[in-house]
Amino acid sequence: MPSEVGIVLLQFRVKNYRSIGDEITIDLTAGKGRENKDFLIEKNGVKILPIISMYGGNASGKSNIIEAMHDMLGNIAFSHTYGQNKSFAAVPFLYNQDLCDKPTECEIFFNLGINEYQYGYKATKDMVYEEWLCYRKLSSGDTKVRVIFEREEDIIEFATPYKSFERYNDLINKNSLILSFLGNSNTKQLLKEEVFVSIVSWTTNNLVFSINHFVEYDRMFGEHRKSDEFIKSALEFLQEFDPSIEDIKIKKKIDEKGYNVYDVFTQHKGKLFPINIESTGTQKLFKIFVSILVALQDKSITLFYDELDSNLHPLILRRIVSMFHDKEINKMNSQLIFTSHNLTLLNRDELRRDEIWFVEKDENEFTTAYSLDSFKSTKEEVRADLDYGKHYLYGRFGAIPYQKLEKGTNDEE
Repeated sequence: MPSEVGIVLLQFRVKNYRSIGDEITIDLTAGKGRENKDFLIEKNGVKILPIISMYGGNASGKSNIIEAMHDMLGNIAFSHTYGQNKSFAAVPFLYNQDLCDKPTECEIFFNLGINEYQYGYKATKDMVYEEWLCYRKLSSGDTKVRVIFEREEDIIEFATPYKSFERYNDLINKNSLILSFLGNSNTKQLLKEEVFVSIVSWTTNNLVFSINHFVEYDRMFGEHRKSDEFIKSALEFLQEFDPSIEDIKIKKKIDEKGYNVYDVFTQHKGKLFPINIESTGTQKLFKIFVSILVALQDKSITLFYDELDSNLHPLILRRIVSMFHDKEINKMNSQLIFTSHNLTLLNRDELRRDEIWFVEKDENEFTTAYSLDSFKSTKEEVRADLDYGKHYLYGRFGAIPYQKLEKGTNDEE
């Protein structure tokens, strides 16, 4: 049976960001497919995906989807500090004259307690044009949407239960988000309404990106480095793939700037060696494990990894994905969103159809994205028992690098 869940990402929408022209929506609520129901997370009857994998050719825009989410959360966390000397993180599609001066649009849906929240904005680097926060009861059916606040340029209106917050309107800069101002730690002491603080706390502490890989790694590593259980778990994880590692040791030192830094050593035949002389794959495994351990055991987290498969054996990638699907291991109901070129996972035993997304560019050079679950070919949906990887390589689902056939080469021989 699907297990209960705390806070998860339900949907992300972006428009006019880098290579993304028209709207793209990445949906983490489950489709109608009946395969692998035990993979699913459930809250109030809503079935939620723990995994989103994205496949596509180089320069198709996979990374931009993750970066758009990263920039959105950065704006939520920090835009209250931007002032006049800092630009809002919004990068429009520059190669289209109609879009380059228009706002970037971002929107997320997520659950918080028994409610589903909808938050979004439209902004350029100089100004927030629109911003909104709504909620409804989280349910598989339709429930009434209630507005918390709406913004249109310099006009900010709060709904009746939140009217008192309008006294802060004049303090919110044109390139700052309302949510950032009201949910930041510097202002939360002034507020009695915890919803803003809870949302900003979730976006800051429970959404982790590989784009700033070392920043995220250092923060999480610092939180868990003293734990004997962490060392034990990290060693067991590495030994699954490299049994020659006998132990892991962590030593603290002070760098030239006076900061604490931590050197990691692996032990082979009783001797310690710096981890940076291990293979690139082993080093990446250790860094990945820091965030995976937190996600699987400590708190519900959504992890975003660009090219998760790089420097990793296909069986290691399969193992990581299986950990997020396994309710006995993924005790916190965390989620993993990643891009990949590795086709090992493209089969029904590893991923549901709604967990497989393809990314490509259309005739306007706009990035588009669609799930295998929504893909229709010759008016028929893709069967669950199909060999997804094989048909993907044949070009049936699109999202492959364009290769022009040389003159005179074809199959009619």
